[in-house]
Amino acid sequence: MKRIITQIAVLIAVIIAFFACNNVSPEKKLEQISAKAEQINNDFKKLRLEVEVLSTEISKLYARQNEILPTIDKKKYQLISNGVFTKPVDGGGSAVFVSGVYPVNDKIKNIVYFTEPIDLNFKALVKKYPEIVQVYYNDKYSYNRIYPFFDVLSQYEAKMDIPSFNFYYLADAKHNPQQKAVWVNEPYVDPAGRGWMVSAIAPVYIGDSLVGVPGIDVTINAITTRYLEDSIGSMTMIIDNKGGIVTAQEEIINLLSFPPLYDHKYIETIKQDTYRKELYNIALSRNIYVRSIATAVLNNKKQIIDVELNDEKFTIVAVTIPELNWHILEFLK
Repeated sequence: MKRIITQIAVLIAVIIAFFACNNVSPEKKLEQISAKAEQINNDFKKLRLEVEVLSTEISKLYARQNEILPTIDKKKYQLISNGVFTKPVDGGGSAVFVSGVYPVNDKIKNIVYFTEPIDLNFKALVKKYPEIVQVYYNDKYSYNRIYPFFDVLSQYEAKMDIPSFNFYYLADAKHNPQQKAVWVNEPYVDPAGRGWMVSAIAPVYIGDSLVGVPGIDVTINAITTRYLEDSIGSMTMIIDNKGGIVTAQEEIINLLSFPPLYDHKYIETIKQDTYRKELYNIALSRNIYVRSIATAVLNNKKQIIDVELNDEKFTIVAVTIPELNWHILEFLK
């Protein structure tokens, strides 16, 4: 009997919350969405600053390499027949993959060895921030050190050219002349098998030379769970600054006539940058009213927009997330 009463009470609370959400004025909802946007902005700013610290710590390892090298157990690393240099056994630290696109010589092996202490920083970050799915360091010789450990040989392809991927080249001098930590803020498919994600990355320079790029990954699933699934009865989506859908609740996807947002299925290894296709961009929708939302938010910087979709009137509240150059939109009936 107590269980039934509890269930009824929960149901009543859900109903009350639903109607409360749908009877809030656009101005009040703008305050609420602004608070959520600020939370997202602050959370992601922290991650960007963490990867900047990571870059500094890695640069220190390059300066200390002669001190570090004698302390490393080199026997746990192995050069296999396809030219890949790796660490086959999980010893509680990172996985290691050197693709062999550059023949693995002693110089490259030593970089793997003296950067091993960064595993401690990787572990600390994953423990501190539950939203971080993985932390890594990629270098110019297509060396990847990544935590948590996984079977890199089954996920990566030999001769993989790591600097040709966005999570490396967007930190280079051409794309990032300020040499600061930046966001790869357009969702892409992770070659390491984690699905759609965004990344905070930062360059490591030794003198004037870019030697590598550390990164922190956050999956789109984690963003959805953390920021979109906590509002009963709401209709919320996040778009990037080109109108691309980062994430959205299913009801909005159906309302705007987009295909379902599924996670990526790994049929083969990822060999190049893979982004969401144009059919997930509201600025490119065939529906003139959907396109008008993109124009109002992206071009006219409006925060409260009235629109008619499928013969139903909506008011949309939109707030910018500066850290990521994204926009969070909530649809009110």
